[in-house]
Amino acid sequence: MRLLAPTLLTLLLAAGIQSASAADAGRRETGLGPVQGQTRPDGVEAYLGLPYALPPVGSRRWRPPEPPAPWTAVRDARAASPQCVQPPYPAQSVFARLDRPQSEDCLYLNVWTTQPADAKAPVMVWIHGGGLTRGTGATASYDGGSLARKGVVLVTINYRLGAFGYFAHPELSAESPARSSGNQGYLDQIAALRWVRKHIAAFGGDPERVTIFGESAGSRSVNALMATPASAGLFHGAIGQSGAGFAPTYALDEQVHGLRSAHDWGVALQDALGVDSLAAMRALPAHEILAAAEAIELRTTTVVDGHVMPAQPAELFATGRQHAVPVIAGFNADEGTSLTAPSARPQEPAAFEAGVRRRFDGDADTFLELYPAETPEASWLSAFRDQRFGWETVKWADAMANVERPAWVYFFTHHPRGPYQQALRAYHAGEIRYVFDNLHLSPDADDLAKALADTMSDYWVSFAADGDPNGEGLPEWEAWDPAAKNYLEFGDEVTPGEGLIAAPVEFYDNLDRALLAR
Repeated sequence: MRLLAPTLLTLLLAAGIQSASAADAGRRETGLGPVQGQTRPDGVEAYLGLPYALPPVGSRRWRPPEPPAPWTAVRDARAASPQCVQPPYPAQSVFARLDRPQSEDCLYLNVWTTQPADAKAPVMVWIHGGGLTRGTGATASYDGGSLARKGVVLVTINYRLGAFGYFAHPELSAESPARSSGNQGYLDQIAALRWVRKHIAAFGGDPERVTIFGESAGSRSVNALMATPASAGLFHGAIGQSGAGFAPTYALDEQVHGLRSAHDWGVALQDALGVDSLAAMRALPAHEILAAAEAIELRTTTVVDGHVMPAQPAELFATGRQHAVPVIAGFNADEGTSLTAPSARPQEPAAFEAGVRRRFDGDADTFLELYPAETPEASWLSAFRDQRFGWETVKWADAMANVERPAWVYFFTHHPRGPYQQALRAYHAGEIRYVFDNLHLSPDADDLAKALADTMSDYWVSFAADGDPNGEGLPEWEAWDPAAKNYLEFGDEVTPGEGLIAAPVEFYDNLDRALLAR
């Protein structure tokens, strides 16, 4: 096994895609019209800001995406589009707000390629994270040049966020032929995949070898795209990094496990805006919608609308109704360190135990066996990781047996070096620059850390090529066995393991679903 040392990893989401250094511009002929990108000195062609849908503005706010209009003149594709309208990250977050313009006119994607138009190379489509409320495909960490040099055509996308992407309302459902609303962001992702299917061949990509991958809310999106019938045939492999959707989620009209209905949330937003109709809401400026959504703490998540999501995602996977494609899924050892403020974590054993007993009641003793009160902060962080990321990853891998497709599971334990190394350890999103092989963006990255990035990205590229991450020169990664709970650890060494959070998974399997919904 390769020995891998820690490296400095600068904070993610801190800067937008940098313009390529001067070189000859690349040009491709798409089915919508010609586009002119930029060819970098390393031979990678970057095409940024390509529209995959009409701007969802005015009367199109909250409607399903519509195909973009074609053009005849050469379209300049050398700059990324604005990011979708979104709030800043909380002050205590390690994720910094991108210094990029915002707009509702944000349904664009970016392509990196080194392939001729007739290449039929595997395609990877990245769906960014950010809680379905923040983020953009135009982030430095997501630059696709390194993966393109490894032989894939790499695509990143924007999609509507927050109150613009996951807003349900009775009037909105009534105007829909499907009588549904609430999953506009997922419909945007599907529209982007349809664009890929129609146009990626112009960039040397094979529309019959498309892998979707994402982290956090992007991983939850990958999980949702596997569950929705609306994405059938649009991808052939799926990779989920730290996120899935197996806990109960909102229904359109009903209260499920005590959760407010999606329509109720929509009416609450209308009331907060002080208007009496959907038309009046569409006439308001975007910043007012954003402010009102923050004021009522509008929940942004998957909506079981009977159309995009016909049932609870957990039910769809349990009954084998997800798309039958191979999967890689995994999570990080210290997910909570970058998602929670230290002040929010318990420090006193007695207070931690009291909180556990209030929440879990008859299950509290079992919980405290798994997460001892004597180490309250460490136990709290482990429980946070296991419920929100670990348990869902295992359920995802387990469910692939229902469609007779393999899954491969990883556990990322490497501690990226930097000023927050001791506090963050193997933090949420810490693996992204390794997957993209972008450690050249981390100024103190050493050769051993770059070797981990090279290895992880090789696995991802191999999976995109043929549905199996194993490849020449890589440590063997065995497919998931639900009984053994086997996985590959990406740490200072790349090593196999078994029994991944076995006892916590059993605990959360037996827990009241209402507690998982909180």
